[in-house]
Amino acid sequence: MFKRFAGFVALAAFTQCLIGCAAVGALLGLAAVGAGTYIYVDGKLQRDYEAPLDRAYEASLEAVQELRLELTEKSKDISEAQIRAKDNETSIWIGLESLEANRTKISVRVGYTGDEQASRRIHEAIARRLGVKGS
Repeated sequence: MFKRFAGFVALAAFTQCLIGCAAVGALLGLAAVGAGTYIYVDGKLQRDYEAPLDRAYEASLEAVQELRLELTEKSKDISEAQIRAKDNETSIWIGLESLEANRTKISVRVGYTGDEQASRRIHEAIARRLGVKGS
């Protein structure tokens, strides 16, 4: 009986350790996203920038121009903005979301299913316009 109880306690302690490690890993991952790393989800490459929405929006428009993309639509309100462009026949969507007064999340999708490399090039152009080093 005691061996069975001791085994149960050891299993419970091991499970708690795994849960704790997963939580720490998740927190570290969130910190990395906040630090300016990219995350690729559902065909969109996302990154947070230390810039207000207005500045990030202008930098995104300048990046579209720098990359010689055809601007097809743009809109902005107080907390978000959208930019649509084309590269030949490939659709490009840039979404901006104000997270805080000086922090904006920018999501880029190239094509209907996403193209991570092309999205990264657009992000790099935006980062250059925002003066972000090591993009």
